[in-house]
Amino acid sequence: MRDQNTFLIEKYQDYVNDFIKKSEERDKVVSCNELRLFDLPDARWFINNCPDKTIDTWAKFTDWCGFFSPKATSKEHAIELIYRKQRLHNTPLKYDDFRHAGCYDVQIPYIRRIWGTINKMKEELGLEIIQESMIDKIMSRDDFIDETNRLFNYLHSIDIDFITRRMLNSIKEFHNYDTFDKYCKRYFRISFNDYIINHGFRIGKMGSGIVSEFDDGEIAKSQFEYIFSSYLRSYGLRYNQDYFREVKYSTFISDYDGLMDCDYVIKYNDNTIYIEIAGIIDAYKTFFIDNKVIKNRKSREKYRKKLMHKKEMLLSNHLLYFILFPCDLTKENLKEILENPTEELRSRIELFVKNNIDWTKIRENGELKYNEEIKWGRNVIDYD
Repeated sequence: MRDQNTFLIEKYQDYVNDFIKKSEERDKVVSCNELRLFDLPDARWFINNCPDKTIDTWAKFTDWCGFFSPKATSKEHAIELIYRKQRLHNTPLKYDDFRHAGCYDVQIPYIRRIWGTINKMKEELGLEIIQESMIDKIMSRDDFIDETNRLFNYLHSIDIDFITRRMLNSIKEFHNYDTFDKYCKRYFRISFNDYIINHGFRIGKMGSGIVSEFDDGEIAKSQFEYIFSSYLRSYGLRYNQDYFREVKYSTFISDYDGLMDCDYVIKYNDNTIYIEIAGIIDAYKTFFIDNKVIKNRKSREKYRKKLMHKKEMLLSNHLLYFILFPCDLTKENLKEILENPTEELRSRIELFVKNNIDWTKIRENGELKYNEEIKWGRNVIDYD
């Protein structure tokens, strides 16, 4: 970890620019506790050396950088950010457009505190009001039917018969799951889950409960494994020829005789690459990287310790390995892992700490097709 004394005041703006860039890349402001992961000065250093001497808290500093901070952002700055959102959307803003909590997103509780309602805010800012009440009259019964039909047509178009809540919530063209569920119960007296099943689809939660079987017999025990295997296959790799699943550590670690296995062993370009998919602790990547105890989740802590043991064995035996969290499962990362698997790449992937998959990007790039038979298991884990 870099010594704080090595940061130069004359490069202050460079560090600020890097902080802003890292935050924008993951659409989440880098927190005080995460600064060192990105080789940045600590919060106190940023505050003490800020050219604006009114900046005396981290909230004020993030606001000074241009981000939204519920504790520090002024009404004037919030208005600028709302206009920014309107320019990016290029269509009248809806209530659901304010649910996102990215770097520049003014959040609903703040709007209620300053204006009372979203419509009152829109009235003051001269923005188009598209509903009498943006909370209570989002969808009529006909609107609900029309939008769900469009959703079903969309699922048909990409050859899938199921969707997770997180995937649905990431598609801007549709309302989120909670909104669908609310109006489904109002108009049809059933849950949205039952409604979508009645139309030949299934909706699930992210996690290891979704089991998929490929035509050649490979079993993916989680959606994350399915994504990774699909990437390998799209790259031309063959199951049980170019990559292998659940390989016992005892077969390649001479001083280990336990039962733990490795998720993937890939043979490519004269390299043997060992891959672990850390889906169970996807929200605890920083805990794993820092070897920090997960105190409030015993099952997650047990998994973290087991994964740490695997890492230590891979590292001490000088093997080429990558421990990938859901946020790391991108086409770009896979290509680099296969073509240029270096320690520098591994370090760069470890530094990325956005704890969710960019489903929109995956969808737009056509990188993920769920056209195999989907088998639904028990004990589905919800990471939403």
